[in-house]
Amino acid sequence: MNSSRTEIDKWFTEGTLVNDELTGPEVWEVVFDADRQLVHTKIGPYSKLFLRPEGFVKRFYHHVYPLPVENWLITQQISLYDGFCTIDVELDVRFQASLKYALTNMDILSSLNGHIKATYEDLLINLIDRELLNLSDGSWVQKGVADIEARISLAVSEMLILQNIQSQTLCSLKPSFEEFPDVQLAQESVYLSVLKRSFEFNDTKRKELFRQEQEVEEQRLEHKQKQLDQLNRDAELERLKQSQEALNTKLLLEEREKQLLEQFEIEKRIHIEKVNHANSLKEITLEAELQEQQKHETSLRLAEQRAHTESLAHQAKLKEKELEADIAKYEHQQARWREAKDKIHAQQLAFEQRQKQLEFDTEIENQKRREQQRLEVQQESYNKRKESDIYLRNEIELLALEKERLDLQSAIKEAKKKTGDTNP
Repeated sequence: MNSSRTEIDKWFTEGTLVNDELTGPEVWEVVFDADRQLVHTKIGPYSKLFLRPEGFVKRFYHHVYPLPVENWLITQQISLYDGFCTIDVELDVRFQASLKYALTNMDILSSLNGHIKATYEDLLINLIDRELLNLSDGSWVQKGVADIEARISLAVSEMLILQNIQSQTLCSLKPSFEEFPDVQLAQESVYLSVLKRSFEFNDTKRKELFRQEQEVEEQRLEHKQKQLDQLNRDAELERLKQSQEALNTKLLLEEREKQLLEQFEIEKRIHIEKVNHANSLKEITLEAELQEQQKHETSLRLAEQRAHTESLAHQAKLKEKELEADIAKYEHQQARWREAKDKIHAQQLAFEQRQKQLEFDTEIENQKRREQQRLEVQQESYNKRKESDIYLRNEIELLALEKERLDLQSAIKEAKKKTGDTNP
């Protein structure tokens, strides 16, 4: 054993608690008033002290002093049996001063609780020492310290109440034992009690330890059996799970195969549609190109035809202009001839008959010459235009014009003859 808390100390404390439950010690019941206050009235030589009543209204001559409930912890260590036993004492006092105590101490109303602690601390410590030092034999070792704690608490409460101090006290004793010294006759009973208690404690501890070991072993076996059962259940569940997973995998693969076949079919159909669409686009493009080419060729042919037509029309216009020029030239010559004739007829009326034949011959020669010139011009024009597509039409038109001219000349000649026949 050592000075610290030993196994016997633990047993001692546990035994104390058991004894507390069995004996049911007397408890000092106290009713505290947390709102308790003193009212000191002083007017001149008149003075009065009383508890503050309900509905109290403070006046200028009133002084109010609270009487609070305070906790007071006193600790003490006492050595017994020549140092063989050491008891640590904790005294927890909850107290409140009463009106009677205040009346006897009116000069310190503002510090009553501090005065109580300073005045009664030594008295309480002496009371505890006296109570513990009276433990001459070791009977309390067998019974525990619960009765001693109760006696000390009751003694403290009685002492304070006699001083008009309300209190509620809780005493806690924690004994500890040193290693067994040489046996002394004066302390033999205490040693024997401690030894007996130690043996009983060790025996109880051993039995409890054996019971706990058996219980642990049983729990271990039961736990192991549960683990085996759980492993069997887990193995069965794993087999079922694997079987279900295999079935699910198979179903998934079958579904995947079905989806792939459907996908391949769809892709095949889409590919065929794309190919058909591409072919259609190529046909449409080729057809459009052919149409465009045909349009271009048609446009070229139309342009060539328009150009050829325009060329022919231009040539026809040129020919018409040349013909008109020839006609105009001829008409101009005719007009000049008529003018000259009229002038000669006007100036030489006398010579008209003699010169008629000369003029007629001259006219015939001129006509022949002009006719020869016209034929040469026509021959040259014919040589130039014989490869034209409208040569025949123009030639016919020229022949028609020539016929009209010849008819006109014939008419002129007839008119001249008639005129000549009339003039003589």
